[in-house]
Amino acid sequence: MRIRLRIEGPLIVPIAYHALLQQALYTLVPAEVVQDWRRVRGVRPFTFSRLLGRMQQKPEHTIAFAGPIDWWISLRRAEDMRALLDRIAANAVLVLADQRRDIIGVAVEPPFVWTRTLMGITTLSPIVADDNINGHIISYGPDEPLFQDHIAHNAEIKAQQFLGHAAGPLAIYPLEAVRVRSWYGTTPVVGYRGRFLLAGDPDLLTLLYDVGVGRRNGLGFGCCDAFLPTSAHEAIAHA
Repeated sequence: MRIRLRIEGPLIVPIAYHALLQQALYTLVPAEVVQDWRRVRGVRPFTFSRLLGRMQQKPEHTIAFAGPIDWWISLRRAEDMRALLDRIAANAVLVLADQRRDIIGVAVEPPFVWTRTLMGITTLSPIVADDNINGHIISYGPDEPLFQDHIAHNAEIKAQQFLGHAAGPLAIYPLEAVRVRSWYGTTPVVGYRGRFLLAGDPDLLTLLYDVGVGRRNGLGFGCCDAFLPTSAHEAIAHA
């Protein structure tokens, strides 16, 4: 399930604001929900977008949003969504980088169900495929075979954890991809934003919509919106 929070502006955040968004999410749900997320080994049952709105990069490595600002949060479990909505109903305030901003709008999507074997996605936060090799982070791009391998392997881990069984192969096809260098705290994270095609089992595609594509979803990477592929897109997938 997915919720869009509309936040009042203006708002100034550091360029490396992914960790701040994660902390903000943790304050929007009860402590027992956060504890449950942290107890689970493996993939977090959520992801979230970057901040979306009119923005301008400022000196001293900051970004200024004029407002209003949209923030999408995607949650796999309905009970987590209910807990989030209850908290917002009681106190519609977001605290980000020591700034308090009113939540001026809330839109909840109905549960997402994809029934086709091909899904188009538009990134709401960059898709990441990387490895930590001997303390060095190695990132892979859509033009490298290892990008495909890592996205597919990560999807299989998610299928086993959330669906309880293998979901078959997954393929990803880039339509438009732009390299983005982000930060989580002091850790650089290289990802790709743009538009992609995902081919696989419909239950797996639905799951990836909920929990994110690629790695580091719990840090706010791999959140995507879905669109219906055209016949031209289908030709790309079947080439």
